[in-house]
Amino acid sequence: MTLEFIVQTVLTGLLAAYILLVMALWNTRLGLPRLDFAKAMAALTYGESFEGKDPPYWAGQIVIYINGVFFTLLYATYAVQFIPGTPLIQGAIWGVVLWAVSGIFYVPVYLREGFFLSHIHPMAWFASLIAHGGFGLIVGWLAPVLPMAS
Repeated sequence: MTLEFIVQTVLTGLLAAYILLVMALWNTRLGLPRLDFAKAMAALTYGESFEGKDPPYWAGQIVIYINGVFFTLLYATYAVQFIPGTPLIQGAIWGVVLWAVSGIFYVPVYLREGFFLSHIHPMAWFASLIAHGGFGLIVGWLAPVLPMAS
């Protein structure tokens, strides 16, 4: 693993996280609910540890970007070897996997918003899928992949 690999992976993770946030916030243009992942992550991660009523928005942004880098590194160093297809298809599948894990485990257990955000809006699952799919497409397109030992 070279410095170039790490830098490219981190930058890809940051861009992919940005796309995830933009797609989640702009879903209203498609008639879907607006998903504010950063606000939810700030409330969940920091809760009442900040003075005032709500934790600051930037705190949630930081958590989302760190997650973006982490999941891009996980993809580029390990997960990609198990995903079939071309890099773009692999990235799309990675985005769907992250969406499924989020909707089945993270959202119901930690956020308590039901499976696939069912307590928010009937179409929130689709809005989340679009956002995670955008994340995956960017990762598949731009992330370098470590060669696997045979």
